[in-house]
Amino acid sequence: KNSVPTWPVHRCRSVMGPKSKKKDPNAPTLLPEDTYLRAKKLIELTKGQMKQPKGELTQEEWCIPPGFHSTPELKETIKFWQKCAIVQHTERGMKVPSRMKTLEDPSKCAKKTYPRKEVQDLFKFIKTMNKQATKRTGQFLKQLEKKEGKETKRETLLKQVKDVDELMNEELRNARKFVERQELFEKKCMIGSKLGEQGPKKNALILIEQSDIQMAWVDETKDEIVKFINGVIEPETETFNLALFSSSAVTTWCPQFQNKADPKKGLADSIKWLNKNFTAKSCAAQAWPPDWTAALHKFIAEGVALPWRIYLCCSRSPEGKSEEILELIASLRNSTDSPAKGEPVLPINIVAFDPSIVGNEDEKAFFTEVGGPQGSFLIDTSAEDLVALDKMLKAVQVKRKQLDKLNKKLDKMEDLSERVAEDRALLQMQIALNNMLSNDLELCDWALKNEAEPPPPDI
Repeated sequence: KNSVPTWPVHRCRSVMGPKSKKKDPNAPTLLPEDTYLRAKKLIELTKGQMKQPKGELTQEEWCIPPGFHSTPELKETIKFWQKCAIVQHTERGMKVPSRMKTLEDPSKCAKKTYPRKEVQDLFKFIKTMNKQATKRTGQFLKQLEKKEGKETKRETLLKQVKDVDELMNEELRNARKFVERQELFEKKCMIGSKLGEQGPKKNALILIEQSDIQMAWVDETKDEIVKFINGVIEPETETFNLALFSSSAVTTWCPQFQNKADPKKGLADSIKWLNKNFTAKSCAAQAWPPDWTAALHKFIAEGVALPWRIYLCCSRSPEGKSEEILELIASLRNSTDSPAKGEPVLPINIVAFDPSIVGNEDEKAFFTEVGGPQGSFLIDTSAEDLVALDKMLKAVQVKRKQLDKLNKKLDKMEDLSERVAEDRALLQMQIALNNMLSNDLELCDWALKNEAEPPPPDI
């Protein structure tokens, strides 16, 4: 017979070590007494169940409901962890719960032996509860962060509203100060005239520069003259005249001083003549500077009725001829008699319209000397002032629209400041409860890893 070869079979021996000895469930296990009592009480109260949240988290969703916080086994411990494990000096008599760092101090941590099986059951219960508490802490944190995010956006918007409101009010204050400084809405500017508030009894001469520079302020010049005629000449002065002086000629309304009450050539006709002859087009045709000398000689000469007061509207001092004109005016004043008893000689009220001379001391000195001791000098910057004021008010209007837009957004946002504070307090308590459970879990784990050694045999 053909035999089938057989291979030797080797028995496999286990390479694992001997099985670990099963620990005695009744073995005495040291555990802090307060930890044991707390765990037993929690089992009794919660039965291992934690209330599931439905919508908004409240104190009822704490891992340990608020109704259990007043029990003797939990009250002091919860208070301790709620204060971040800090005992104030005034509360130094408080019973502090056992912690890992106090395990070796019998005066701070009273331990007792309990069956290992019972400690294991406590450990499992606290471990499960601590896991659920950690998850619940995360839920409270998420709820708080969501509201804090919305409230942060609202607070940012509130700051923007405050900043824009302050900027708008500051611009309004600046506009008001500008108006007061420039006297834009003073009575003498709105109703009266800058040429003066009083007129002579007769022979008032209104002298107007006609040049391509003065062209820019034709409307402002007319406005001042019309207000002066209606407000001063009409009630106070018997006779007056208007004249335009340019680089080429001196043009008068009437050949001589005209009675204001004349039915044909009275106040109304003078204003009509002014509007017809003093225009931007007529000014553009005349080069600056005008002939001041010709104008003065025309009205201050032998055989000519002397003006009691001159009211001059011009742009600025004539370039290169200032000294010559000042000498001429001084000479005329010295050589001319007073037009009437008690009246000054050749007083001139001046209104200049070029804003570039503001702050120019040479211009101020020139016009002050031209006006004389009984005259006056003002710079009319009302046109530029109104443009500047308009820009200020438009800036305020932009801020107002911006503020309205921000307020509309703010109205749509809910004020969550109180709810954020409530949620923060809820989270603080939940963290305190979570820390208490974590501490007790750590103590139970230590107890299971450090069994009490049996007492030595009696000898």
